[in-house]
Amino acid sequence: MFLNRPLVAVDIGSSSVKVVEISGGTDKKLRAIGLELLPEGIVVDGAIQDLKATEKILKGLIRKLKITTTGRRAAVALSGSSVLIKRVGFTPTDDVSEMHEQIFYEAEQHFQHDMDELYFDYYELSSTPDHNGTIPILLVGAKKEIVEQYLTVIRGLGMRTGLIDCDVFSVSNMFEYNYGIIDGLIAVVNIGATVTQVSLVHRGEYLYTRDISMGGDDYTNRLINALEVDRKNAESLKISASQGDDSVPPTLHEVVSEVNQQLVSEIQVTVDYYFQNGEAPPGVNQLTGVYLAGGGSRTLGLDAAVAASLHVPVQIVNPFHRVNVNPRRFQMDYILAQGHLYSVAVGLAMRTINDSTVSASA
Repeated sequence: MFLNRPLVAVDIGSSSVKVVEISGGTDKKLRAIGLELLPEGIVVDGAIQDLKATEKILKGLIRKLKITTTGRRAAVALSGSSVLIKRVGFTPTDDVSEMHEQIFYEAEQHFQHDMDELYFDYYELSSTPDHNGTIPILLVGAKKEIVEQYLTVIRGLGMRTGLIDCDVFSVSNMFEYNYGIIDGLIAVVNIGATVTQVSLVHRGEYLYTRDISMGGDDYTNRLINALEVDRKNAESLKISASQGDDSVPPTLHEVVSEVNQQLVSEIQVTVDYYFQNGEAPPGVNQLTGVYLAGGGSRTLGLDAAVAASLHVPVQIVNPFHRVNVNPRRFQMDYILAQGHLYSVAVGLAMRTINDSTVSASA
């Protein structure tokens, strides 16, 4: 009976932890949502530096949300350099064992890691051969030492781990549920605190991801130096400006604009590299749209800067666009103002225990 209950999504980021619970099949319904900030340095590049502190903060959040952990399973998402993702073309074969060997060999070549140190899985993106006669396969690896950190935290919460995902695919899952399959080649840009992920998707099929070592913290750190304020005030001013407060210092606009241009330049480099690498599907030679997700998606002027540079329509993603949110249970002002922070968590919460994941015992 416990396996039929929805997974509790636990998103452990570099600046905060988020918990979301969503029920339903075709029609999703929000059951719980909450966030707690993490002290600086507790999570770095996807690795948990302080397991006990992370567990304590999560316990408090789950208690506040009144989520019962007994018999429950959690879904978690990995990120950073601990996750290895590669799309490859694979020549079909009827020999299953030979197929597994070839895929394992491909993973060894592309990941360039000792495979004994990784949890490894793969996913067949399409059963139809492409123009080269190969089937697209997605290879996914995760460092065991990092996975074990997440498993330890979840066990400490009194739950078992039902699914281990990658934040790239969690965001894709959230996006597809809310916006469907978009025609053409699009970029889904997830802007976190320290990392921005640019994922290219063609008609719903994953193609490529690049991590950019920039995020919301870059804006905050630049504002701290330029305005000579502490981190709390810099964050507050950044948020106020993004919400249209005209009383913020003019210097803030200059700093944010500069960082916007740096981030947009990296996004442009990512797209250019993909096309120059010759991996684009036949006949696809340009983007048709960009979708901004994550905590930094509403940064002042970022959407306009991306549109001006890439010359495509830009839209800010709402993770709850098609999710049923009961206004009698949840503060709609909060969902509208802060919902963009939950892009990964919402995609995780929509998973089921039977979904394909990075293999790991819980």
